[in-house]
Amino acid sequence: MFPPPPSFDFFAEIFDKSIILSTFVPMKQALLYAFLCCLMGACRAPERPRQKPFKRSAYYWSTTFETDSANTDQLLDKTDRLYLRYFDVVLDEQGEPMPNATVRFRSRVPDSLEVVPVVFIVNDVMKQDTKGLAGKILRRTMQISETNDVEGVKELQIDCDWTMTTRKAYFDFLRELRSLAMKRGLALSTTIRLHQLSQPTPPVDRGVLMLYNTGDFTDLRQEKPILDMADVAPYLHRLADYKLGLSTAYPMFGYRLLFRQGHYVGMLHEDNRLVKLPGDSIVERRADPADVLKAMTAIDGIMEDANREIIIYDISNRHSKEYKISDYEKIYRHH
Repeated sequence: MFPPPPSFDFFAEIFDKSIILSTFVPMKQALLYAFLCCLMGACRAPERPRQKPFKRSAYYWSTTFETDSANTDQLLDKTDRLYLRYFDVVLDEQGEPMPNATVRFRSRVPDSLEVVPVVFIVNDVMKQDTKGLAGKILRRTMQISETNDVEGVKELQIDCDWTMTTRKAYFDFLRELRSLAMKRGLALSTTIRLHQLSQPTPPVDRGVLMLYNTGDFTDLRQEKPILDMADVAPYLHRLADYKLGLSTAYPMFGYRLLFRQGHYVGMLHEDNRLVKLPGDSIVERRADPADVLKAMTAIDGIMEDANREIIIYDISNRHSKEYKISDYEKIYRHH
């Protein structure tokens, strides 16, 4: 039989004496006493909480995936995860949901990238009958990935500016889509706008907080409609109690707006045919990296995990040309 183990008092007595005896006994005995102390846990250091790995991510929001910009190429080389817009869902003339503006691939997606397909759904779609829509979106997304050799997809994201009136329909749609996605081994995420932080959390695996277009760009008086901390601050207190895991997307883009007699006419880009008349004004608005850094600091103070993945919106060719690589690095290295 094994002899009974020494009592705790026995080890405590050894510990008390070890301080004195270590001065007089040989080094080997002193080490033995120190070893016994460690067995009692006296030498155990407190464990640090393990942090989640940091990710550099970005959105690519365009009807064409083409890496013909030197900046875009450099950014993709260092990007871990790419949120790639696949198509929109709009209503046709009969009021039925239909896909629109499907992305065309003119460049191959780098194999090193983890791609998250994103589908944008116009909010009005949620006011109609969405029966079967979840299955159609999932099948079309998988087909686009397979056709264009986008491999290793682990997640699907839905972007929709849902409101209180469409919340139930949207959440029901998400539950169905999530169930179908799980059968294919896919996680489901959705975008979260600032005003949605006060609403119940969507039934998805995680969310992306969209910290851009925080103001009204149709108002000529607003100089920072893309990101202004004065617009963001009133919503941030809701982050502390938000029950869904979040990443945060920050703006690095700009746009040109056409105003006529002080009234908003439209956004100027390659795909529209807005005509500038005499007396019209064109106003350029662009996100300031300094404002982005301020916003990141504010998020850090409330929900640090929301910056474990820093997402830039967006690095498509037309926007990446507007900034220096050093501007992007300041944001990614903020962490």
